[in-house]
Amino acid sequence: MLDLIPQRAVDSADINDRVVQVRHKDIDDVSLYERFGQIRRVPIEALTSTPDKTPTGEIIRELVEPTRIDDFHALQNKATGALLNVRPVGKTYALVPHDELFAQQAEILRDSNIPLDDVDVLDRIYEQGARVHRTIHFNDMQSQHDTRSGQPDVVRCRMDIFNSVDMSWAFQIFSGAYRDLCRNTLVFGGEKAYHQRRVHRGALSPEAMIEKATMGLDMWQNQKDQMTLWRKSPLTDRVFAGILKETICKKTTKAAAVDENLSVNERRLNWMLERFSEEKKELGSTLWAGFNALTHWSTHLPDARKEGRNECKRYTRADQVRHIVDGPAWRSLELAA
Repeated sequence: MLDLIPQRAVDSADINDRVVQVRHKDIDDVSLYERFGQIRRVPIEALTSTPDKTPTGEIIRELVEPTRIDDFHALQNKATGALLNVRPVGKTYALVPHDELFAQQAEILRDSNIPLDDVDVLDRIYEQGARVHRTIHFNDMQSQHDTRSGQPDVVRCRMDIFNSVDMSWAFQIFSGAYRDLCRNTLVFGGEKAYHQRRVHRGALSPEAMIEKATMGLDMWQNQKDQMTLWRKSPLTDRVFAGILKETICKKTTKAAAVDENLSVNERRLNWMLERFSEEKKELGSTLWAGFNALTHWSTHLPDARKEGRNECKRYTRADQVRHIVDGPAWRSLELAA
């Protein structure tokens, strides 16, 4: 009966001085990251000295006391209590804890249409938790490509996430059907559906990025013709702005009804065009880039996956995106391609 008790991935980890890794088949098992990657900010202090003087000005001794440094933090593995041997991070650094990241990824995948009954997971931690890399192979999702000699080559769909807490790696997600990859974005033995890269600054939203990668894999498997069409359909900034002005950036206030200059939510429009610019770096000026900018907007909400007002807002935004891609302006761009 004891062999029916599931073994946590961390129990079979391969450990050496620089790398901890484990292979398993459960996307919900993030025990390796809970054990070695539970990284959090902790306050740091500097020892400052003040001279203790006599009334005549002679120094008796130096008084040393700790002084809190407000704008910087050290990083600690809360599971072990150990401090990471990395430089302090500033208050603008967007820390993405490994354990929370992959628990969130598992939740998003569970809510998707991607088959999860047969997966292979490879978890890796480098330099005592400073950097991590998780690969998930989806064995029920395969894609066939031809080799240079013309022979068929079947590869499995996969998703790779790179993360760091020491500013050495940007946050990256690869998704597609390929055999191997390297961090300079090259893939081997197949094709990537999507690659996203963000530095750990500002409005970094791992949830939105994972949502887009998951959506890309789902479309790769079930709506590949649609995704291919969007990847080939051109979309300029001006045309995309026009679509936005008539949909999610359109104001419906009384003031907007009487003054056309007040009919556009310029703050949202600027934000959306900035997202579109980010997507174009990887996907070009295409409908596929526009769709991913829209998807980012629909999922870019604090605590969006929790119950409450934000959860309702998330579904409302997703419905608005569906109306856009089903609308006449979007469809006309498809037909033109």
